[in-house]
Amino acid sequence: MTLLKLVRGKVDEAIAVRTVVENYMARFANDEITVFKSWRTESLYLRLAKGRKTALLGFTGPVDLREVDRAVSRMPSLPDDPLYVPAAGAKPPSRAEPPEDFERIPDLVKRAIDAAEGAERSAGVVHLTYVQKWYEDTAGGEGHYAVNRVYMTVRSFLGELAATSAAAGRRLSEIDADAVGAENSRLLSIAKGLPRTRLEPSVADLLLSPLVLGHLMGEVVQTWANGLDVLAGSSRYGRGDLGREAAAPVLTLVEESHNPSVYGYTPFDFEGLAPRPVEIYRRGTLSGFIHTRGTAAALGMEPTGHALYGWARPAPGHIWVAPGDGPDDLEALFVDLGNGVYIHNNWYTRFQNVKLGQFSTVGRDVALLIKGGRPTASVKYVRLADTLERVVKGVAELSKTARQIYWWDMPTPANAPYAVVRSIAVTT
Repeated sequence: MTLLKLVRGKVDEAIAVRTVVENYMARFANDEITVFKSWRTESLYLRLAKGRKTALLGFTGPVDLREVDRAVSRMPSLPDDPLYVPAAGAKPPSRAEPPEDFERIPDLVKRAIDAAEGAERSAGVVHLTYVQKWYEDTAGGEGHYAVNRVYMTVRSFLGELAATSAAAGRRLSEIDADAVGAENSRLLSIAKGLPRTRLEPSVADLLLSPLVLGHLMGEVVQTWANGLDVLAGSSRYGRGDLGREAAAPVLTLVEESHNPSVYGYTPFDFEGLAPRPVEIYRRGTLSGFIHTRGTAAALGMEPTGHALYGWARPAPGHIWVAPGDGPDDLEALFVDLGNGVYIHNNWYTRFQNVKLGQFSTVGRDVALLIKGGRPTASVKYVRLADTLERVVKGVAELSKTARQIYWWDMPTPANAPYAVVRSIAVTT
């Protein structure tokens, strides 16, 4: 990149990452598209190093060269970067996908709306992105990739009831819009006619949908399996916990950004490294953390290629929860739950203490009280208020199939099954 030529001689090394993201979004309400818009975002990110002193800069739109010069002039007064690792002159893998045809988006919307039979109306969004990234460093590394990502979320309404379903993938053809709408239809038909109830604060067994399980496991990877948080002591785990039992034996959780089939697929990160699969839990055993080159070096571990959104902090791009041997059918899962609550969607997840994993999250839309393996009431207002440790240790059963899902309130895209989780605190 031309900008690297401008800083040569002023710094010892530099890394430049340029991204161009083309967005195509259809938003719909009351069974019809209300907004169809597109926009393009161009950004440039720089990591400059002089000795062990580093400066990180980011620009959206035109680059202000005065800010670059100002950052260079201030570097001598900066403290050394404790996580500094020299640029490796990486030769990242390339991938060049053609952009998807955004004109096919309205067809997905129509199919989902038509499949939500029995609903009074549906609303939601389809968001297609075409992401390009260029990498270059002064050590000779360079690379480029272009990938597609798409997700769909649909919320359907029937009286006071609402149900939300979602799907994600890398191609428009991978989004089963009929299944998304049909799932809402089924949930609303189950809840229709049931009495409404409110829960007393208690400890209950839960059936979590893929949306909810994927959301909570994303929080685990973001906070507890993050090399920077491990290094800072803000994670529940330390390096010495690797190899210890940390979750239920049925739980295997993997960071999957390397996988070309998943929504969060990323050919290489901000350090020019291809992400590699990282098992966080392997059948309940704590097995790994995600890293940048800096956090890996500080902990005496190997980098994993997870400087996905910048150099300062490793981040997950997509997670996979391994399916189990439980049924996929919702009614059969109710039977396996026995007595408890089915939580289909959640949002507003907040932490009281990240290190201890004390969190609360609010159930959104349909939630069902299950007694004797059957839905007996629709639950009005439910909040999970417990710890992530009790969640990961309480997983008793996972369905046979993991679905690829994402919507705007999830911390990380995921492939996740249904999960029966025992003894979790709930309130209103």
